[in-house]
Amino acid sequence: MTLAAPPRPGGRASGRSPQQVDPLGALAARPITLGAALAAWLVAVVDTLLRASDVSSPWAAAGALVAVAAGGVVLVASAAPLRAPFGPGALWCVAAACTAAGVLSALATAGSNPFVRDDWAGIASGVLLLGVAPYRSAREILAAGGAVAAVLAVVVLVEAPGFVTPVPTASYVVVALTPLLALTAASAAFSHVFVAHVEGWVSRATGFRRASTDDLRVTLARSVQQDRVTVLNREVVPFFARLVESGRIGEGDADEARRVADSLRASLVADADATWLARRLAAPGRRVPAEVVDPDRLADRLGPEHRTALWALFAAVEDVEVVDARSLRVVLEAGEARVDIAVELAFGSSAAAARRSLAPCLTVLRLVSGDLRVDRAPSHLTLRFSYDQH
Repeated sequence: MTLAAPPRPGGRASGRSPQQVDPLGALAARPITLGAALAAWLVAVVDTLLRASDVSSPWAAAGALVAVAAGGVVLVASAAPLRAPFGPGALWCVAAACTAAGVLSALATAGSNPFVRDDWAGIASGVLLLGVAPYRSAREILAAGGAVAAVLAVVVLVEAPGFVTPVPTASYVVVALTPLLALTAASAAFSHVFVAHVEGWVSRATGFRRASTDDLRVTLARSVQQDRVTVLNREVVPFFARLVESGRIGEGDADEARRVADSLRASLVADADATWLARRLAAPGRRVPAEVVDPDRLADRLGPEHRTALWALFAAVEDVEVVDARSLRVVLEAGEARVDIAVELAFGSSAAAARRSLAPCLTVLRLVSGDLRVDRAPSHLTLRFSYDQH
């Protein structure tokens, strides 16, 4: 599912992240995130074991490994579907763990580190930042990578007098930072190119949609006309058919005509007053009973992103292979500046299992609204979020 964005000229990416423009794509990237966290820690462990003879402070060496592990844990935990979005705070926690690992690694080999080329801090830090690519913008990734590189550069300058290779000090810095800078650039490039491609696709799709608006109006008009014909066939035609067949008007026909007219009027008024949400949830063939409480017709003010996210959730609820849903209730209430929405779901099984099954849809809702809250009871889930109505 791709969230719509306004067209941007020139095909240039905005400052948005891949997770913002394509939440489900970010979910699919979780194996890459897990792999990056594991790979960074394995690089640190293997290199530390291979250089065991250079370690002068085992406690500092252990601390460096713990710092890398902590950065990986933050990366994986922050990328979890039910914790979306992956915020800037998580990115900077990963960067802080990288800098701590670099400093502790240098302290672990202080006075006994003859070569800069076998230091692992730059590689491990770059791998961790590579795992951030699906979640943050290119600009933020470059800033975090630059901050880590600055700290590691200072560490290398402090260590430089102990290196045995007779080259300029700047060469030590280049060797130490090249893996980090290369992997950071790769991460930022992925983020930038991905966002640019998605926003370009959305821009083209928006153009096609506008071009087909006239045809869509004709189709909708025919659909509305067909709905009216259906109502007439159900209420009016049988009454007139009976009158024609009998060939006379009886005493009770006036009351019957009044009843048919009232029923027809009520049906047409209810259809005209119904919001898009009420009509969709009341469509024939839906398995899960649904109720919409929206006296102020607030659903019609929902933007396309909120409508898409909600309808994806309702489609998942309707699928018996995803969850065993028994009922659905949607309540919309107007606040001062925002509209509060509560989606109440009842299940025939555990609400915890249903929450896990609905995790992709909840991630999209959390990214769209920014304030999704999930209240869980043994067999019920209540989703609460809001949107700006102006």
